[in-house]
Amino acid sequence: MINQIKEFKDNAIALEIYGEFTEPDALLIEKLFQEKLNEGHQHINILIKVKDMSVIKDMKLKGFFEGELWGIKHFGKIGRCAVVSHSDFMKSVVTIENKVLHLFNPSLEERYFDETELDEALKFITPNE
Repeated sequence: MINQIKEFKDNAIALEIYGEFTEPDALLIEKLFQEKLNEGHQHINILIKVKDMSVIKDMKLKGFFEGELWGIKHFGKIGRCAVVSHSDFMKSVVTIENKVLHLFNPSLEERYFDETELDEALKFITPNE
């Protein structure tokens, strides 16, 4: 399930993923992202808060594929990406992803934030506010 943490006027989206991730959740992310692109933003900054890795266990296959296909299609439109969690595994994944994915999208800057650093993560995706 997706919950929008906060709405922004600028090019940022802040979401929390918890419980089951389904196809409608993937479609909601796509809709929010497309709205920002339609406003004329070149890159969209996104914050994803994930409680723990149980979201992967509860992910529905169709939702996963919908999300992955969308992500590949719009990869070049992502600017700053904040991953908020309380997981050493997630922290390691984000560190590796940032180095590798930056080679394919120079505008991408991905950072990990602990759950206690949510305010800092929100500032990271909204540097102009």
